[in-house]
Amino acid sequence: MAIRITGMYSGLDTESIISELASAQSVKKNKLVKAQTKLSWKQDAWKALNTKIYSFYTNVLDNMRFEGSYLKKMTKVSNTNAVSVVTSADAPNSVQNLKITQLAKQGNLTGAALKEDINGKRVTASTKLEDLGFTGDANGEGKFRVKVAGKETDITVTKDMKISDVVSKLQSAGISASFDAKNQRFYVNAKNSGASADFMITANNKEGLDALASLGLMSAYNATSNEAKEYALWASYDSDTVKRAEAELRELEKLIANKKASTDSLLKANEEYQKRLDAIFKDNDENSKYDIDYDVNDKDKVNAQADKLYDELYGPEVEVQKKDKDGNPMFDENNQPIMEKVRNGGLKKDLDDASKVLKEAQNKLAELKKDNTATAEDIKLAEEAVKDASQKMANAQSAFNKKNAHYSYVRAVADLQNAVEANKETIKDNRSYYEVDANGDPALSTDNKLQATQKAKDEITAYFDSKIATALQYEAYANGLDADKTATKVDGLDAEIYLNDVKYTNSTNTFEINGLTITAQQTTKPDEEITLTTAEDTDGIFNTIKNFFTEYNKLINEMDALYNADSSKGYEPLLSEEKQGLADSEIEEWEKKIKDSLLRRDSTLRDVSDAMKTVLMQGATVNGKKMYLSDFGINTLGYFNAADNEKGAYHINGDKDDPAVANKDDELRAMIASDPATVQKFFAGLSKNLYDTLTDKMKSIKDTSSAFTVYNDKTMEKEYKDYKDKIAKEETKLNELIDSWYKKFSAMETAMAKLQSKNNAVSGMFGG
Repeated sequence: MAIRITGMYSGLDTESIISELASAQSVKKNKLVKAQTKLSWKQDAWKALNTKIYSFYTNVLDNMRFEGSYLKKMTKVSNTNAVSVVTSADAPNSVQNLKITQLAKQGNLTGAALKEDINGKRVTASTKLEDLGFTGDANGEGKFRVKVAGKETDITVTKDMKISDVVSKLQSAGISASFDAKNQRFYVNAKNSGASADFMITANNKEGLDALASLGLMSAYNATSNEAKEYALWASYDSDTVKRAEAELRELEKLIANKKASTDSLLKANEEYQKRLDAIFKDNDENSKYDIDYDVNDKDKVNAQADKLYDELYGPEVEVQKKDKDGNPMFDENNQPIMEKVRNGGLKKDLDDASKVLKEAQNKLAELKKDNTATAEDIKLAEEAVKDASQKMANAQSAFNKKNAHYSYVRAVADLQNAVEANKETIKDNRSYYEVDANGDPALSTDNKLQATQKAKDEITAYFDSKIATALQYEAYANGLDADKTATKVDGLDAEIYLNDVKYTNSTNTFEINGLTITAQQTTKPDEEITLTTAEDTDGIFNTIKNFFTEYNKLINEMDALYNADSSKGYEPLLSEEKQGLADSEIEEWEKKIKDSLLRRDSTLRDVSDAMKTVLMQGATVNGKKMYLSDFGINTLGYFNAADNEKGAYHINGDKDDPAVANKDDELRAMIASDPATVQKFFAGLSKNLYDTLTDKMKSIKDTSSAFTVYNDKTMEKEYKDYKDKIAKEETKLNELIDSWYKKFSAMETAMAKLQSKNNAVSGMFGG
């Protein structure tokens, strides 16, 4: 901005004069600024009100316009400790009797405390089975079966397995299992409640019994337990050969069906793997780039190359004692060294060493630059060292990346080949259980069924022989265990209730019956009956309607207050210069006076308010009959009784929370109890009419209003922009006038300066 020097010769305060002139000329602009400010406040007022109207529209009316919102029922329960009931709208009104004879339980087993192993050491998850006294068969094995939710999994354990390995096998069989080292017990649980989700663990051979006993997983003998019944079933096959033959056939069919399904899955997988291999070796450039030693019939070549590349990357694998974060050697709970396999060599070590050298060089350079005594030569040498180390680091990284890419490519090929070969072996084994033709396809019987091979038949026969022999030993074996070495098994149970003397069972304690959701919480006494009384939820329906009027009244009262606000004639928004010298509270009070009156006598506000009031006054038609709110004991207080700006509010006779009508007859509750269908239809119809009316008021009008807006927001936005443009024009015009005035005063000063100069010259001629 130019520096203006005025009034030097004339002696006039031209700054003040121009300021006064500008102030006079600013009147039009200031009017525009105040009008724009007022419009902005009005926009804010409408936005706030529109948000409340839209909230009422979506959160209240949107639900209440549907008859289903009034279909509320409740069930009273004579014993709330024993049962809870959730009632749906379609539950019939009724009085029913309920007995709860059994609650659902989740099957669980608490193992016996293992205390210490045969060496006197505390048992932990790392303890091996042989240290628990388990020796197994000739191969050091024992077998048992886990049956859970209909799924059967045979588990083989060995004497050199750890307890943690057994936990993993139990978990993979579909049950929750853990070993608590503190209490030295197994904890096994079914994943869900109910009889069908329960589990059983039964031995497949004598060594299986030994394994379960060693692990503390065998329960004391109980003829009524599920495990005992399972063993008894197997034992029965010893004398009933027909029954055994039928069971063997079922087991055989299941075995070969599983083998066939496995084969089909693996064939499909191999087909996909082979496609990937073919795609890899079609890319000759890539294959040549990584120099792969590939032979389709010799997967060992590729595996050997992958292993060699990995060694070049990370160095050969060596076993060392594991160390903690502080570098101290680590030992297990038996004070044995914890060993781990590590690699510390190859290109990765070269890269790590280069990185370390670079970091040291960078640190040295940084220290020299901080050291005021360091010479330029010292710094130069350090910079050269950093540069050299950086290059070596880059070379090491490049060598590692190149070798790693080569390894990744070869390893991918090896993994695919390995998968194909492993699948082929499994397929070959699978096909040895059912008859196949020359192509390996199943050779089906005349009735189109899989045919078992002798191998499959022999395996099933051997399995049954072992299982039957084990079952015959079970009772004596279990009874021979010391009490402190047996597990405690709780069988999974279904919940059982009788509703109106009809029995219902479920795997959980929650039943859904004819619109009622019944949750059993405790069993009833033998002679006890719980009464369930289902009827309309009068309170629920009443509160739904009451909430409607609570929200409606808040909204309509606010709209009336805004429309009937006191006039703020003579008040205009304050300019920044007008606020000077006023306290914040004075400014706030002044602006509040204006803001409170912004929607006073607003035609749009009156239009929306009148439309809403009209809908409620007109009522709704129910089954061809016109009905009004007064028919339900709902009225306004009347013009003379209602407070200012509350004349449009409705009150529900008998509402205890409303002092104005609390002592009147509760006609709405009586109507809900006697004729809920009429209440439902009337208020749904009334709400729909109001919803439709507001939908029409909030529809979008091109260039005037946006969707879901009851006021002319687009028009106001345009007006605000127009004010902005007009204010800008006025500011430009004023600045031009100010510049013009300064030029005129400057010209006057220049003329007076010249005149004074001449006068001084004349005066000098006469010696003045």
